[in-house]
Amino acid sequence: MSQPMIVDVTLGNVQEMVMQNSKRFPVVIHFWSSLNEQSKLANTILEKIATERAGEFILAKINVDREKDITAKFAVTDIPFYKVVKNNDIVTECAGLLTEAAYRALINANVQEEPSEQLRKQATQAFAQGEFDLAVKLLGEAAQANPNNFKVHLDLVQMYLHTGHLDKASNLLQKLPEEAQNSPQGKQVNGVIYFTEIINQSPSIEQIQTTLASNPNDSDALFGLAGFLMLNGQSENALQTLFKLFTLDRGYQDGLPQKTILKAFEMLSGPAPELVTMYRRKFQSLLY
Repeated sequence: MSQPMIVDVTLGNVQEMVMQNSKRFPVVIHFWSSLNEQSKLANTILEKIATERAGEFILAKINVDREKDITAKFAVTDIPFYKVVKNNDIVTECAGLLTEAAYRALINANVQEEPSEQLRKQATQAFAQGEFDLAVKLLGEAAQANPNNFKVHLDLVQMYLHTGHLDKASNLLQKLPEEAQNSPQGKQVNGVIYFTEIINQSPSIEQIQTTLASNPNDSDALFGLAGFLMLNGQSENALQTLFKLFTLDRGYQDGLPQKTILKAFEMLSGPAPELVTMYRRKFQSLLY
């Protein structure tokens, strides 16, 4: 997979990083300051997008506190401020903090999406419409267009999961490189497989609820409930259930509560980082 092109621009490299490179890639220049919270947030959003769309555009960050000459040359008086440069020309610019959706729209308007990513989106649409065979075909074409785009294979893993092919999903994920498995999407998919295996080995949710009604501290029922909650979008309730199990019976099945809590943290680190941070702190207090 391509590496994200994120650079810190100085007076010594501005000509190469911005002007020369803009002949090959769109360059998004972001003027920011460590003293300005909005510009720091804009940096975080833009870096996230640049990482997701690695190899498609350059994010050139200019610290206005350090690079006053460059800032003056570009006539920037307010931050955060962005300019998009293509073929040595500034094609658009704007001051102020945008929403993540607005930044994505900006990138989409100025950056041509990589072919395999276009095919991935078509595959996702086909799958949503129930055309599984077409979705797989499109993912195959995406893999040929860019063999290094591991997101294509992770999409296929997710499709296997949604269609009940747990073994195929698990086997394919294990064959992917560590970079894919350790990516936010890879960790999320791995977590889905893990919690799917939990509910496959547990009684029905109705049986679990009946058990807990008579014995709220039943370890097997709590463990199964956590699996159902996690896979039904109730992540915080799932974590609370696992924390209860850990508090009551941390040695359950050779320390499975702790292992499962850590697996949940991995799974949620991409989609819910704030939740993970909060519950990591709580978990630390339980450990000691």
